[in-house]
Amino acid sequence: MFDDIHDLIGRCIEREEKAWIEFIDRFSGLVYYSARERLKKNGYSFSEQDIQDIVQNVFIDIWEKSMLAEVRERHKIKAWLSITGQTRALNFMRKKKERLLSEEELFKVENIVSDKKEDYRAELIEELEKAIEKFPLREKIILKLNIVHSRTHKEIADFMNMPINTVSTIIARRKEFLRKILNSTT
Repeated sequence: MFDDIHDLIGRCIEREEKAWIEFIDRFSGLVYYSARERLKKNGYSFSEQDIQDIVQNVFIDIWEKSMLAEVRERHKIKAWLSITGQTRALNFMRKKKERLLSEEELFKVENIVSDKKEDYRAELIEELEKAIEKFPLREKIILKLNIVHSRTHKEIADFMNMPINTVSTIIARRKEFLRKILNSTT
């Protein structure tokens, strides 16, 4: 066991396996806690697996990119690891959310299969797609999850990481707007 943190970090930089194992054992809990608490404070929904992935990625990056060599004040390694864990956690969740939201093609009505396997008329789908075309992407996704997938407001709020009241307001306002548009075209 390495009592001196400077010695431990130095040996990790030299890629000594025993030191690296101790470094991970000693600090993985700190990174885990820092990442989890930052996500909670920022209101992200996350799983245990998300936190484990974040912690693992932090230590992989530190190893692969020799990041410990860049730490100037080694006596402040806990603060550095805490900040690194928090930053990586936020970046991880943002990227995860962006992946879900950037794949707009996946959210076109004709590409979505309803859980209830209902047979939607092609004409109605086309009208719906036209009607929501100018909506912001976030609102398109919310409406399609609600209308096509029959998801509850709570399920959508959890998925979108939004307050349920915001989701409910968007759905109510946009459904009223859609009713007017679709009624005027029929």
